[in-house]
Amino acid sequence: MGDHASPVILIMKKRLFALLLLVAALCALLCMSALADDANPLRVAMQVSQNSFTEPTQITVSIRVSNTGSETLPGPVTLFYPNGKQVEEFGAPVLEAGASKSWSGMIDVTQSMLDNGKITFKVKYSMYNEAHELVSKSRNFSKEITYTGGVASIEVNRTITPTTAGKGQEVSITYDIVNTGTLDVTDVTITENASISSAKGIIEKVAAGEKGSYTFKVTMGTKDLTSQSNISYRAAGKTETTTKEAATIKYGEVKLKATLSSDKKGGMPGDTVKLTLKLANSGKTDYTNISVSDPVLGLVFSNETAKAGKTTTLEKDVTIEDTIDYQFAVIATDANDNEIETASNRLTITSVPADQAITLNVYAEADRDTVYSANDFVRFKVSVTNNSSVDVSNVSVSASGVTLYTFPSILAGETRDFTRDVIISMGGKFQFVASVANQLKETVSFDSNILVISQATPTAVPTSAPIVTPPQPDLKPLPTGDDLDPNMTALQEPLMQAGYVLLGLFALGFIVLVAAGIRRSKLKKESEAALDHLAEGGARNYNVPGSSFMPESEEDAQAEGEADQNTEASDADDSTRV
Repeated sequence: MGDHASPVILIMKKRLFALLLLVAALCALLCMSALADDANPLRVAMQVSQNSFTEPTQITVSIRVSNTGSETLPGPVTLFYPNGKQVEEFGAPVLEAGASKSWSGMIDVTQSMLDNGKITFKVKYSMYNEAHELVSKSRNFSKEITYTGGVASIEVNRTITPTTAGKGQEVSITYDIVNTGTLDVTDVTITENASISSAKGIIEKVAAGEKGSYTFKVTMGTKDLTSQSNISYRAAGKTETTTKEAATIKYGEVKLKATLSSDKKGGMPGDTVKLTLKLANSGKTDYTNISVSDPVLGLVFSNETAKAGKTTTLEKDVTIEDTIDYQFAVIATDANDNEIETASNRLTITSVPADQAITLNVYAEADRDTVYSANDFVRFKVSVTNNSSVDVSNVSVSASGVTLYTFPSILAGETRDFTRDVIISMGGKFQFVASVANQLKETVSFDSNILVISQATPTAVPTSAPIVTPPQPDLKPLPTGDDLDPNMTALQEPLMQAGYVLLGLFALGFIVLVAAGIRRSKLKKESEAALDHLAEGGARNYNVPGSSFMPESEEDAQAEGEADQNTEASDADDSTRV
């Protein structure tokens, strides 16, 4: 039994020994890894904004460099672009243990990177070697990317308007370049026939799925024109070419002229623009069954008539969405049932972004609402507020067509004002208008509120009583002796003597009157003195001879009064008895 067990035990021992060797190898690897980590503690993480590419383009790269060691790095860390140039924004940090430094920026992904399938950056740093010597090291790190390739393809559409033109008429040849591939195309160059233009048409870039346009304009002479072109463009670093076949523009006399205009050059998305088409028939016969179409709007008008020698006006309202070119193609039938074709001029309607639109608020006020004469002064104050998000310049404010003030500039959100004394000829409604040129070089106007100023008759000043000057008296000279009657002269002397006597008697009477007044005043004072003496002397007893005034007390006076009353009562009784 022991002999049979020994081989099994031997096998088990061998397996155990092999397992121990494996464990030892793993431990050695871990130790080496740890040593390697201590020898190179720098760790780099990189992220890109795009991993799959069809062509060279620009992307955002984010990089984070960390020190995972237990000690501060002995020198600075620097970062380098794939082209070898240093990333200045990253700087040259000295990373402490556990510290990190991040950077994010834009780079160009080149065709070489696409071919290699990766984007590679590099870091440089310093470390101590085994001999404790400071050495410089560098490390490349990459991010894999996928290049799916791309398709460069364009479609060329040409529009000739009109295809038949008279002498002096303008002809437009428009090329629409539609990018039907997956790669952006650049440097689109259109070379037209020399009879159309000697200059080349250039479109700088047409993104994948987008469209670019270029228009040649030529004035018709007296012979046919031929349009034929070569188109070249670049995509993914390569140059591609294509051609457009020849097309004839016929010369012919057309007596129907089409002119397209609009009430404004453009506006914000959602605004309305009125397009006006004028058809001038300079011939002697009518054009009938007129149809008008546009590449953008489709059929615009139909079954119209242009009378001989007349101009027909047609209007169409369109809503602004994007910047669009309109050119109306006109087909009509003449008196011989021949179909003729002409076209309008090309008209561009520009879409202005809402954040660039100009909006002004105008507010006016006056120092009075009533005037009392035909040439009275009114002081107006006008405020203009720029409610736009863009600054405006040369804002003029007018009233009744007369410019009153011009603001050189009004910043976004700013309010400016001015004051003016204005002579008004009569009462009425007054309004101010602020005008400014917009981005399309058109003058746009904004009205203020309406001020109503009435005119009234002034209140009359009260009339005062007139001052009447009395007439001058009629002065007559006093008569002289020579002028008197002789009889009056004889009586003059006696009358004068009698007057002297009367005057003497009057003077004597006045003296007597004065003397009597003085005497009467003296007697009055003596009488008052006597009464005062009696009041102070008390009572006199007239029943006792030789008695004098004696003062009596209040009790004596009261007793005397009671005695008098008793006496009077006794006398009454005696009288009754009698």
